[in-house]
Amino acid sequence: MRLFDFRCPDGHKFEDLVKSDVTTSRCSCGLDAKRIVSPVRSRLEGISGDFPDAHDKWAKRRKQQIAYERKQGIS
Repeated sequence: MRLFDFRCPDGHKFEDLVKSDVTTSRCSCGLDAKRIVSPVRSRLEGISGDFPDAHDKWAKRRKQQIAYERKQGIS
């Protein structure tokens, strides 16, 4: 079972946990609602096009790697 978005003819939007092959669900107003395509919610950094935290994670891992290499005497 998966969570899908539905919209009824009156414009009510809601989520329902249904099987993948289910395309209609009953709205709280009593009408049959059709499954709709859910918008993807993502945010990308404007300059690099990466996810906002991607560079920060890379920088942190790189700093840890440099510290490890210095401690081990690796150039």
